[in-house]
Amino acid sequence: MASLCRIPRRLLSLARFSTLSDPFTTFLAAKSAVESEPDPEKLAHIFHHQSSNFARFRRHRPLYQLSCRRLSRSGRLDLVERLIDHQKTLPHPRTEGFWIRLIMLYSTSGMVDHALRTFHQMVQDRVQLTEKSLCAILTVYLDNDLIDQLHTVFNTMPSEIGVSPGTKSYSLVLKAFCQQKDMESARKLLHKMENPDIGSYNVLLEAYSENGDGVEFDEILKEIKNKGLEHDCTTYNHRILRFCKNKESVRAKKLLDEMVAKGVKPNSASYNMIIHGFCKVGDFESAQKVLGRMLADGYVAPCSISYITLFQHMVKEGEFDSALNMCKEIIRRKWVPPFEAMDGLVKGLVEISKVEAAKEVVEKMKKRLKGNAADSWKTHEAALPL
Repeated sequence: MASLCRIPRRLLSLARFSTLSDPFTTFLAAKSAVESEPDPEKLAHIFHHQSSNFARFRRHRPLYQLSCRRLSRSGRLDLVERLIDHQKTLPHPRTEGFWIRLIMLYSTSGMVDHALRTFHQMVQDRVQLTEKSLCAILTVYLDNDLIDQLHTVFNTMPSEIGVSPGTKSYSLVLKAFCQQKDMESARKLLHKMENPDIGSYNVLLEAYSENGDGVEFDEILKEIKNKGLEHDCTTYNHRILRFCKNKESVRAKKLLDEMVAKGVKPNSASYNMIIHGFCKVGDFESAQKVLGRMLADGYVAPCSISYITLFQHMVKEGEFDSALNMCKEIIRRKWVPPFEAMDGLVKGLVEISKVEAAKEVVEKMKKRLKGNAADSWKTHEAALPL
């Protein structure tokens, strides 16, 4: 036993990888196992073998991101390195895109040094580099809050690797300046750019929105108009959010109408911000109309946040009958309402003498929950006045 304790954890992991059996015969079974496996060692084992067995597994980028994120959060950076190193031995075309994918997996795991070493390995392999590689390295520094290094790299790397920075690279530097709250430098850089696109302007709109600087926000909108740039969904969403923050949800809804009329496809945030805006001022009728509009438009699938936002605000404002209907719909769609809001609903229903309705919704909740969530709900249920 004493000798085993001296064996590095990485080598023990390799031993487990080589001795565990492989029970999966389909990609979907392997995918499901990875998504549901809580143990880092077992997750890494499944991933290691299935990425070798299934080409479809290797093409499924969200599964890579999920696995590396969960392993890094578990403190198992050794397993992250093991999995990514293993990818280099598999039959991937060793293109620029392949290397960038590995770089970004290391980046999202917080392994900056590994990401940079992978970049240098790509250079040594004499891969034809484009602006995508420059953007990847800038993103590594940006996502890991290494802003000073980002500016240094932007000033030196393009000439070193023979790549000219374009709009996407400049937009990442804009984000860095905004993250530093150096809006003067961000504006100067924007005006130096030869062809800033709507994405570049969206970066500044987001920063001014977060800072609450309405004057500069409007100035950027004027520049967009003067440049003849068309709003995209992100531009509209920043404007919608500003109206909702100012309790002008009616104007926000008109923007939604405008973007649809102009052929700009809304995303779930477009609707959810307006729903939340109406809820904040207690206008649940209008909020529900926007929810109905989202379902009717068909641009996005119904998402739990829309219903839960309405449910929480209805409970908070004492609209218990409406909250009860919303709660039933949430459970029917197999989502889980927040326990705190459920407590408020049940207590509210009891206060208005609707004890049976309260009991019914509690029973529905119990049937919906499993595992630790079910155990937690029992604690909440015990304190309810039923």
